[in-house]
Amino acid sequence: MNGFLGTSAGISADLSLLSSAIFWIIALFGAIQARRKQFSKHCPVMPWAALLNWIPVLFVMVPTAWSVLMGGSTGQSSLLPLVHGVLGGITQFLMTYTVIRMYWIKTLPPSQPIWLMRTTILLWTLTLIGGVVVYTSLYIA
Repeated sequence: MNGFLGTSAGISADLSLLSSAIFWIIALFGAIQARRKQFSKHCPVMPWAALLNWIPVLFVMVPTAWSVLMGGSTGQSSLLPLVHGVLGGITQFLMTYTVIRMYWIKTLPPSQPIWLMRTTILLWTLTLIGGVVVYTSLYIA
């Protein structure tokens, strides 16, 4: 037990799981504010959640996924991390594109970006659930 969540995971995996969940909660708060038409609360929150999520992705998830895919010492099948990694990669790039589209280059498609935002939060939710499943399979089961 190296981490602080009481599993066999290291501290970086624990921090990655916790920070990803926190950023998702912040994004969910932002999504709820958008549904309530409180854009003054929605707009400042979403880019921070989306862009800060790059930290655990780049520093923990990508190296861990690479290790698992290259036959690391987990002893687990690489299919689950692979599916999570592909979905997570698509989601992270979609989040980043959405932030760029909404804040810096408003001429990028689509002209009505609401479906883009809704798709992103749905995929982010599925990715987070997948991340919890991967964490559980690697460090608990």
